Amino acid sequence: MPLVPGDSIPGQVRMTLGGVGWNIARDCALLGAETAFFSLLGRDGQEPAIREQAARFGVDIGPCRWTDGPNNRYLYICDQKGDVAAAVNDMGLCARMDEALVGRWTEVLNGFGAVAVDANLPAGTLAFLAKEVGAPLAADCVSAAKCRRLEPILPRLHTLKANRLEAQTLTGRSRPEDCAWALADAGVRRVVISLGPEGMLCVENGALLRQEAVPVTVTDATGAGDALTAALTVGLAAGMDMAACAALGAAAAGTTLTSPDSVAPGLAALAI
Repeated sequence: MPLVPGDSIPGQVRMTLGGVGWNIARDCALLGAETAFFSLLGRDGQEPAIREQAARFGVDIGPCRWTDGPNNRYLYICDQKGDVAAAVNDMGLCARMDEALVGRWTEVLNGFGAVAVDANLPAGTLAFLAKEVGAPLAADCVSAAKCRRLEPILPRLHTLKANRLEAQTLTGRSRPEDCAWALADAGVRRVVISLGPEGMLCVENGALLRQEAVPVTVTDATGAGDALTAALTVGLAAGMDMAACAALGAAAAGTTLTSPDSVAPGLAALAI
């Protein structure tokens, strides 16, 4: 049924483990990468499920630190097309991921072929990671409300994935092409702007690439952007060029759009 503001409508309610970082980590593992997750996690009713999923997907959560209290929460409502109609995030644990915490991880992080970060982290923590981590960094903007946290570290990023609104917020430009060039001028080596059904724009080394979206019937759009970021990160670690990363990203996003899960099991068929 269509969403009716102010009214209660019939629907289905599901609870799953998610979050941008956790989605990206599981996606990376499905895409064939040796993956570790670095975060602060809560010892609540979700802890057994987190540990079970980590083992099932092959994500190393050994670096994580655990604390008493609830994990982060994200509540969203999908419309009849599978798009997010409204959402609320409660990311209190991310705010506690300060320099003292992530400083314990920098030596290990430097041993990876690529490191993905997202704008749920505090700006100071992102700045610290940009300074102390020598591995190539891939960043996900998360939302227009949070993407500005990445502004100070744009020159340090190898890969930046933004949607149209996030790119406009970061650059003050309107046209996606102008946004892409502006982000490249700001120092990002590989810029990827996702445009939904219109595919994506990529810029690197003075070249612009247009990658078409994979035509699919959307079941649930949640997690498609995370799958794109995961594919870009895995491709970066594997030394793939921009065109190959974009093609892998389009396939990963398309696969996720057709799945009711924010992390689509079908990604395993795209493993590199």
